[in-house]
Formats: sequence, structure tokens, C-alpha cells
Amino acid sequence: MHASSAYTAYITKKKKIQHTIRDVPESVDSRLREKAALEEISLNQAALQAMERGLGMADQPIRYRSLRTLLHKPEDADRASWTEALTQMDRVNPEDWK
Repeated sequence: MHASSAYTAYITKKKKIQHTIRDVPESVDSRLREKAALEEISLNQAALQAMERGLGMADQPIRYRSLRTLLHKPEDADRASWTEALTQMDRVNPEDWK
């Protein structure tokens, strides 16, 4: 391998740093595990994505949580009923804005 090619290959590699995070609140742990399960990613990936978003470095905009996540759990509620209820909540009554 030519010296300049080896140097370019070295520079393009991402340097990975490992961190240990202690005293994670249960609520944060639960949310990270929920996100990892819903998106079918590792807990590590969920934590990295959360840190990137929190630092404003994410490629994707922040997705705020809503009741729509409950639609992924058919054993907890009837999907059609939830969809109808959420659709009604999304409607705007023009009279409310006068």
C-alpha cells in the first residue's frame, strides 16, 4: 500500500471511545430500553442516539412521544378504537380560535 493511501485510510477510520455512565435514573433506563425495543436496536445504540440528540448533533429531528406508541401494543388496546380516538383529537374546531 502506498504511504498516502495508508495515511488516508488511517484518517478515515472513526476513533471509538468507550465511556462508563453511572447512577442512571430508573426513568432514563426504562425509556432507553423502551426506545431500543421499539426501534429494534441495541441499548448502546439507543443511548448514543439520545446523547447525539441531546447535544444537537443528530441527523434526525427530535421525535416527541405521544399516545401513538401505544398502537404498537395490540394486547393493551384495540387498535381501531385508538386510531379513531386519536384522529378525533387531531381535528381542530375553528370556533375554538375565534
